[in-house]
Amino acid sequence: MGRPVLRLATRINRRTRWTAWAIALACMVLVGSLSLVDGLGAGVDSVTARFSAGPTVYLHGDDLLLSAIDENALTAIPTDYAVLRAHMGTLAVNGLTLQVVAASLTTYHAGNATVPFPAGPQDLAIDTGLRHEIENASGLAPGATANLTLFGLPAQSLSVAAAPSARPAFLPDTWAWVRADFLLGLSPSQGGPAQAVVTPAPLNAALVARLGLSPLQTVGAIGFTQASIAEARSVLLGLGGVLAVIIGLLAYNAIGLEVHLRKEEIRTLRSLGAPSSTVAAVYEGKALVLALLGATLGSALGVVVAHGIVSFAPLLGFPNLIFLPLPLVPVALAFALALGAAALGGLVPARRAMGLVRPSREARPS
Repeated sequence: MGRPVLRLATRINRRTRWTAWAIALACMVLVGSLSLVDGLGAGVDSVTARFSAGPTVYLHGDDLLLSAIDENALTAIPTDYAVLRAHMGTLAVNGLTLQVVAASLTTYHAGNATVPFPAGPQDLAIDTGLRHEIENASGLAPGATANLTLFGLPAQSLSVAAAPSARPAFLPDTWAWVRADFLLGLSPSQGGPAQAVVTPAPLNAALVARLGLSPLQTVGAIGFTQASIAEARSVLLGLGGVLAVIIGLLAYNAIGLEVHLRKEEIRTLRSLGAPSSTVAAVYEGKALVLALLGATLGSALGVVVAHGIVSFAPLLGFPNLIFLPLPLVPVALAFALALGAAALGGLVPARRAMGLVRPSREARPS
């Protein structure tokens, strides 16, 4: 009895192979997608951690260029701080016309203001990244003078100074720097308000609320990205439910067809005394084996695809902000969904196999 049952259990046909591959594809999509989302979340969390470990930046509103802070109100800040102004402008240099951010930085220590760069009121400090952009586009280093247009006013001819040496590390290196008094002299109404306040440590929450400020790490791109990642993770978990339904239907169809094609063998085994539970276990076990094979192959492919996307993203110009952790949760979820769905999908055909018995022959009339 054991050998016929074993032969029934181990028989693999083309349909069952394709079912295993289909389950593998579903698990690959789930594991790969969740790994990428978790990796992106880890990357953003890492950036946020580095950001929060450094200075704290406060805005009025949720956009740097639209923020406007009354500098006179900042005297209430008890610690040293820096005032950042940033405006969009047009820079003409080396025959090029570039849209740039023209910024100024003023530091306050014990109430005394200092401008770290540039030195002169008619100087323009072009940062390193912007310098490289100019050199790559024109083939020359920035000239001795450049024209800067701000607030829609006539262009101002400024002397090009050295790149800033003490720029805060969290700021981009593609800005052009002027002095705050230059902005104020150009337009007191538009150049006067500060766009951001930079402090070495977080301020008292009551003071921040009284000044009407918001910490930069809770708004803008980081907050938006974190919310988008959480939303994407929720969508993928919902996709996991859909994939579970698909896997269940695949197992139902594959095992149901197998039972239909082997019904005469099943009836023969039942007539020879094979217990109904053994026959049911054969097909339920086959559904679980298909799910196990598919989940194993699909999880491995999902991890490989996720690492491949991360490896090739920089070659396509995308930032490498994904730190792939060990995908224990996505793989465990894939196995749980595949095995659970296959077990449920194979249950009905297995019960159908239990009821197959060889009909007894009718007695012939003598």
